[in-house]
Amino acid sequence: MAAVLMLGAVAMPPDSRAQPRPESADDQSDARFVEMLRREDPASAERYSGLRDARTQAIAELQKTQAQYNGASPEFKVVFISQLKRARRKYAETSLALLDFLEARDRRMLATYEKEIARLNGLLDERQRTRDELEQLLRGN
Repeated sequence: MAAVLMLGAVAMPPDSRAQPRPESADDQSDARFVEMLRREDPASAERYSGLRDARTQAIAELQKTQAQYNGASPEFKVVFISQLKRARRKYAETSLALLDFLEARDRRMLATYEKEIARLNGLLDERQRTRDELEQLLRGN
């Protein structure tokens, strides 16, 4: 009986979310982000795309499993509980991997910006010293 129920749940009609949808602003923003990554480092862009796609797949699997669990009668929910836990774990793992990637990239960018700020501050300090010297020359004449 449980096997029949599982087969019936797997053969559910496709979700409307699985149909193609028009490209959203988020999709366009993501495409621009991937293109920027590709210009910086093609391997990084591929890594991000793989992590993003794995997370998207994990979300779809979690939604499917939740729908099966929610649609099951109370006595059959036990059949889906391990699948639901596995789907939640996969979602958490893929989300954390994506966050790790983004945080590492952001930390690298911060380090680069901090170095550049220090360089610019040095230039400003040098110009201030030059300005002070030139103003002293003007006062001395």
